[in-house]
Amino acid sequence: MPESEQPLFRAVLYRDDEATPRELALPSDVDVPPSRIRIPSEFAGASAFDVFELIDDRDWPGQATYRLTSTVPRSTDDLPEHERGTPGGAGDDLSDPEPRY
Repeated sequence: MPESEQPLFRAVLYRDDEATPRELALPSDVDVPPSRIRIPSEFAGASAFDVFELIDDRDWPGQATYRLTSTVPRSTDDLPEHERGTPGGAGDDLSDPEPRY
């Protein structure tokens, strides 16, 4: 199906620091709304993603509402030098086979 004919839905995106939500038209080729949406963003001057979690799907398939849950840098290499972790810091011991949570 050509992209211009693909069904769309309105994603209403809420952020704690904005009074008015953003709205995006996104492709909708499934029967349920996506539980998570990632939108390109910035974090400390680095390329990142804002992650929005589904909070209301009562108006699906026309609309779904999401709230910002986190902003994730694409890579620590994208962060400014002063924002990067220092090598050899806590949790950087790669010889330790046990995961740390």
